[in-house]
Amino acid sequence: MREGGPWIPYQYYSGSCEKTYQKSNHGFIYTGQDEQQALCTDDFSDISPLTGGNVAFSTLEGRPSAYNFDNSPVLQDWVTATDIRVTLNRLNTFGDEVFNDPKVLKSYYYAISDFAVGGRCKCNGHASACVKNGAGRLVCSCKHNTEGDDCNVCKAFYNDRPWRRATADNANECLPCDCNGKSAECYFDAELYRATGHGGHCRNCADNTDGPNCERCLDNYYREQSGGRCLPCGCNSVGSESPQCDSRGMCACKPGVAGDKCDRCQPGYHSLTEAGCRPCSCSPSGSTQECDVATGQCRCKDNVEGFSCDRCKLGYFNLDPNNPQGCTPCFCFQHSSVCDSADGYSVYTISSSFDRDDEQWKALGHDGASSSVQWSPSSQEVSLISDDYFPMYFVAPEKYLGNRLLSYGQNLTMKFRVERRDARLSAEDLVLEGSELRVAVPLIAQGNAYPNEDKQTYVFRLRDSSDYPWTPPISHADFQKLLHNLTSIKIRGTYSERSAGYLDEVSLVTARRGPGAPARWVEQCTCPQGYQGQHCEQCTVGYRRARPELGAFSPCEACNCNRHSDACNPDTGACDCQHNTAGLSCERCKDGFYGDATQGTSSDCKPCPCPAGATCAVVPKVREVVCTNCPAGTTGKRCELCDDGFFGDPLGQNGPVRTCRACKCSDNIDPNAVGNCNRETGECLKYKCKACSCSRLGTVDRQTSCSQVTGQCQCLPNVAERDCSACQPGFFNLQSGNGCERCSCHPIGSTNGQCDITTGQCECQPGVTGLHCERCEANFFGFSSSGCKPCDCDPEGSQSGQCKEDGRCECRPGFVGSRCDMCEENYFYNRSVPGCQQCPSCYGLVRDKVNQQRQKLHDLQTLIDNLGSGQDTVSDKAFEDRLKEAERAIMELLDEAQTSKDVDRGLLDRLNTINSTLTTQWNRLQSIRNTVDDTGTQADRARARVRDAESLIDRARQELDKAKDAVGKVNIKPPGGTGEPNNMTLLAEEARTLANKHKMDADQIEKIAKDANDTSTKAYNLLLKTLDGEGKTSQEIDDLLCGEFVFSWISRGYFWLFFILLVTFVPHRVPF
Repeated sequence: MREGGPWIPYQYYSGSCEKTYQKSNHGFIYTGQDEQQALCTDDFSDISPLTGGNVAFSTLEGRPSAYNFDNSPVLQDWVTATDIRVTLNRLNTFGDEVFNDPKVLKSYYYAISDFAVGGRCKCNGHASACVKNGAGRLVCSCKHNTEGDDCNVCKAFYNDRPWRRATADNANECLPCDCNGKSAECYFDAELYRATGHGGHCRNCADNTDGPNCERCLDNYYREQSGGRCLPCGCNSVGSESPQCDSRGMCACKPGVAGDKCDRCQPGYHSLTEAGCRPCSCSPSGSTQECDVATGQCRCKDNVEGFSCDRCKLGYFNLDPNNPQGCTPCFCFQHSSVCDSADGYSVYTISSSFDRDDEQWKALGHDGASSSVQWSPSSQEVSLISDDYFPMYFVAPEKYLGNRLLSYGQNLTMKFRVERRDARLSAEDLVLEGSELRVAVPLIAQGNAYPNEDKQTYVFRLRDSSDYPWTPPISHADFQKLLHNLTSIKIRGTYSERSAGYLDEVSLVTARRGPGAPARWVEQCTCPQGYQGQHCEQCTVGYRRARPELGAFSPCEACNCNRHSDACNPDTGACDCQHNTAGLSCERCKDGFYGDATQGTSSDCKPCPCPAGATCAVVPKVREVVCTNCPAGTTGKRCELCDDGFFGDPLGQNGPVRTCRACKCSDNIDPNAVGNCNRETGECLKYKCKACSCSRLGTVDRQTSCSQVTGQCQCLPNVAERDCSACQPGFFNLQSGNGCERCSCHPIGSTNGQCDITTGQCECQPGVTGLHCERCEANFFGFSSSGCKPCDCDPEGSQSGQCKEDGRCECRPGFVGSRCDMCEENYFYNRSVPGCQQCPSCYGLVRDKVNQQRQKLHDLQTLIDNLGSGQDTVSDKAFEDRLKEAERAIMELLDEAQTSKDVDRGLLDRLNTINSTLTTQWNRLQSIRNTVDDTGTQADRARARVRDAESLIDRARQELDKAKDAVGKVNIKPPGGTGEPNNMTLLAEEARTLANKHKMDADQIEKIAKDANDTSTKAYNLLLKTLDGEGKTSQEIDDLLCGEFVFSWISRGYFWLFFILLVTFVPHRVPF
């Protein structure tokens, strides 16, 4: 019976099974039948034994699944019991029951003397022992992660598979749930187990995780990149399709919505709503394709405005998608801020392709000197070559210059390359000049590539912008002003010393009137009052330039002619004055008239009551008319008197009219004095005499007197001035007292023939020296009217700094060139040794051969020149003979050239052969080196073994000495009749054994030494063979190249010799 359950029979014992229990005697259970039924047997029901009998019962006997008990839940349940009861139903009375005598029947009884139950705690195979619990009951001491009195359930968190009883083959332990460290609770989920093979279903997952194994995030959560906790998606409820995000935390956004959380509109969208964001209605030409996310207001380019950025700001025009600023600023000579694109203009390109010539491009050096560029007909490009570090520029021709206002905002394009890729760029690689303005830009600006040997295209936008860094920065108005009067375009061509730059396909985009692709960047200004013209560059009728010096940039103002004219010159502003008026604004009366011209009437100006040519004015207070600007020598209110210093009667008041003339008085008056003569008669009233002040050095006989009329002193020869105080031009040495000497300046070497008045030193041209400028300075040459040029002799290659008259320097041996800055043929420059070093003598053979060819070419050229330059008439036969002679000479040269070519080819073949031989020998040297290294290693081993052998020999000697001493001490007795070995026999055996051992060691040492000796001998022989081969090869190279090659084998030869000697002295046999 189980605790709390009914009694269940296990077995019936009866001599009448069928009668008493309705069971077959010795019945059995077939496979598939109920194995929990009790059987009946008449065993143990016989009359004997009467006492001391044993009844044995097995719960599993006769049950088919007994042999598979571990897998039979039926039998496992069958054998489980908490209480056992034995019921004694009927006693065998041996027939006395027939008599039914109570006394007799009571004499029969049962007696159970011993009761033994074999069993164990029911722990389902998960325990090996039972213990008492707190209530004193036996319970299992569970293992395999199980618990319960019978280990009949899995422990908490060990529910990954269903609980099973342990078997002999499988412990069926309970496995822990896999909650990924996010939970400590789980339960067994049968459906999950059937689906996945794991039944542990986690509860209360932490860190916002979910799932049977806490393997995923909760809805609307995502796992952070580190793989740890789950974070809330935080998707915007308005902008996202759902609150769930992907593994990166990115929410699925509605149309036009952006952001990780779908919380803002994408660029180009606005107004976030439940339907998403609406696209911006922005003009692609004027906007950045973005708008305000709240209002939809488009974000315009710098020069554009409007909700949709579809119109230019005031002062700008030509909405262009290719313009980073959207619109082009109005120029209008700064007179108007209203303009639009002009009609009738088409795109026009000014270009230079250099197909036929240099197209008038020039070169500009650092000294400002202009020169021609080099034009290549083959590559159809122009080039510049520099001799120093100073840059040289390509200068554009006239067709690119002038009024290029219509090129504002357009591209200047060119193709450019350099000879060497060592260009050091500057801030002024492209320079524009005009209108007293100058801007420059580096070559690599505006996204251009760094120059190299390959031809590349460079594009420069002609406009002011932070994206196009022209320096210095100028306003768009100044940039347009510069282009309005473009005077120079310079492109840097050289970037390093002795470098070259190559220019090709230069083009400048502009516009012109006529059919073609419309040029929408050309402006048509709406001019304010007073201005007219396409760019408001003119003043209208009735207006004039306020500042004429500014030209078209000057503002226009209304003409003010004081009503004496209806128009004025629009450029100068001068009125076309009438009514006898004058002045820029007709503000005064013209000469010969007087009055107030500002009154604005036709009678403002009246004729002056003065002589012809005189002007007049009105005295303000008395209103009296007074003549001004009287004719020379006259004065008075009406010019009726002669002026001081003059005499006559200009109006004939005292007789006939006499013009006023200057008082002469024999030039003996002070012209600054007043009243020198009578104004009417001309009588002289004042005289003035001055001291002669003659120079004693410059006058004849040192006189001090002079002419009383003119004051002129009597001067010595070549002396000038009134007082004889200076030499005439071209003379000097007034101090001599004998007159002045001629400077005698050299007419070519001096600047103007003048000299110092004291020393006589003439003013010399640059590089010229000498008192008379008659020779060149030291280290200068080329005496000419422009001076002498510096020799510029190379200090290392020339004998001195002084050159010859033709400018050629005297060179040291080995140097050539006009400056002695190059090595001559068969010489080379070595930085480690001063001067040019002579090449090996074999190069002289090449030089001699080349000189022979040169001489023959010279003779041939002379012959050809004589064919057409002879003065005598040449007959046809003579001409034919000369022609044949020339042809024969040419053929000889060709034959020799071919022979030289064959010789060179043979030389090249020999060089290739020598190179191959050198490679082979080098490989052999490498092999020898490896052999030497191996030999050295073996030598070290041999040395070690030799040392071991010497040590062994020393020990052998010591042992022999000991043996010798021992033998001397031994008293040898004759052997007895017993036949036992004596001491001598034993000692001999020991000595023999020791000798054999020493012999084996000696043989081993001898073998090692022999091997080392053989290896050394092989290496030595190989070295000798290699040295012999290399010697031959070296000799061949010496014969061909006149060079020397010394191979460093000597030191290794010493090493081998030492090694061979070392091995040679190793003993071959150890003596005993």
